[in-house]
Amino acid sequence: MFLRFTGAFALLSLLVPALAAAKPYLSSGDHSRLVNRLTCKVTDADPTVKIKPRKVVYGHSKKKKPLVAWIVEPAKENRDEAQNVYLIGAQHGDERTTSRALDYFVRELKLVSDDYRNERRIIVIPLYNPDGYKRNDRFANERIDLNRDFPSSDGAEGAPNAKETQAFMRLMEKYPANLIYNLHQPFRVVLYYPEHEEIAKPFGLLSDYPLGSDVGYPTPGSLGTWAREQKIPIITVELSRSMKKAMAPFIYEEIRLALFHASFGCIPRSARNSQLERYLAE
Repeated sequence: MFLRFTGAFALLSLLVPALAAAKPYLSSGDHSRLVNRLTCKVTDADPTVKIKPRKVVYGHSKKKKPLVAWIVEPAKENRDEAQNVYLIGAQHGDERTTSRALDYFVRELKLVSDDYRNERRIIVIPLYNPDGYKRNDRFANERIDLNRDFPSSDGAEGAPNAKETQAFMRLMEKYPANLIYNLHQPFRVVLYYPEHEEIAKPFGLLSDYPLGSDVGYPTPGSLGTWAREQKIPIITVELSRSMKKAMAPFIYEEIRLALFHASFGCIPRSARNSQLERYLAE
């Protein structure tokens, strides 16, 4: 496991095994101190030179819509040993806030100093299922659930069957995943497998989302099951319930610091400043 975490996460020492289990939320002061500890140790970052995420069309949907990933390359000296971190939204097309949240995140990546690039390659896919998203439908075309279309041991025969899944698998052949965060709705919980508890904890602490290990129903052929069988750490982040566009900035605000930490392994200092008021004014 390539991630290393500090003693800050001793604040949450109790494993929470159930979806609805409670966890102790941090006080404002404890949350602020945690953010301070997790802020990137970068000195003299040049604020005038910003990160420029690269737009990559890695395939097309059944309806010929482009499948887009935004890629932040690692620092030049780290490219040979880059660790690929994926953030995925709208695998289910009716979970619309997941896509909007990652759209906001890509916009904010462009505000971060280029000096914060490190050994990680950040790969953001805000709209995994564009056909379903357009119809406000969970499924892709041909009624394929894209989160049941992976060639796991319990998956469907012939998987992957959807063009979207096939394209994603090709992208991962080029950039093998070291860590995946998959955003869903509507349970407001951070789901993880027991061996990935230490990865899940900071996301929960920074977002004030509870931790859980079971969504409550079977998920054969899911990205999570397949990734676990491939020994790829995967965290499923279930966002808050509302799908309304007007609520998206508020839900993004809940997880924004957690997304930065998930992506960089720390929080860029400039990213600590909320952009909520700007998004609400738009």
